[in-house]
Amino acid sequence: MNRILYVFLASALLVLGGCSSDNDDEGEKKSNVVFTPVDATPDWAVDWTWNDPAPDWEDPAPTKFECSMNMLVELSSLLLPYSTDDDLLAVFIGDECRGVSRRNVINGGEVLFLVHVKGASEEAGQPMTMYYYSAGARQLFINDFALSSFEPNNLMDRNDKDYTLLLSPAEMSTKYPHFTEMMVSMPDDVPFTITADDKMAIFVGDECRGLCRLAPNKEAYDEWRGVIYTRSDGEQGQLRYYSAEKQGVYILADGFTLNNGLQYINVTF
Repeated sequence: MNRILYVFLASALLVLGGCSSDNDDEGEKKSNVVFTPVDATPDWAVDWTWNDPAPDWEDPAPTKFECSMNMLVELSSLLLPYSTDDDLLAVFIGDECRGVSRRNVINGGEVLFLVHVKGASEEAGQPMTMYYYSAGARQLFINDFALSSFEPNNLMDRNDKDYTLLLSPAEMSTKYPHFTEMMVSMPDDVPFTITADDKMAIFVGDECRGLCRLAPNKEAYDEWRGVIYTRSDGEQGQLRYYSAEKQGVYILADGFTLNNGLQYINVTF
């Protein structure tokens, strides 16, 4: 029976790239809000570049194990800007590397990894751990497969949705090992018209830690959701909002503690 393992190495709520901050000079201040006009839409994004060294993973000797399985791993479009030919993906059983793959770029620009995982017959059902090294980001992502175990002689292909596994970078990242699922409620009396071109981001200091998007299937623009990434518990977040109508950024001076869980906040302007 063919099975699939799509591994999306990123949160669908984020666009990877350089993180920018706003110029707070000469802004209009009202209550707890500072408004600053800007010339262009801000390109807020989480910066995933880091300083992990490249690993030296190697396949086991061809005759060491009598069983094997194939795994097809697809790289999320959110990490594609960081992907290079030096990317590596490895699967471990316990502390031992059982298969290594380099990327394959197919039509349309998709990046796939086909990993030939080796093992012993008595290891059937053993949990596996995936390690992905992004050469462009210089960062290691680690994930214990919650739904996957070693199954000798099985091919995981792209057609069996029962084996789709969605991975958030926060579950794997060495740079941001924690995350907060953020839900932001907007007031009815905002001083601008909310549009689909508006942006909302959460910063820690001058560093963008995540974007919030309009909640799907909402008739009004009153609820925004996002995943916010943190390095440690208790970091202080600050909300920034870009209004396309006003062509400026509202910075809410009142911060809040990121709790590394599900968090609701109500904002006022």
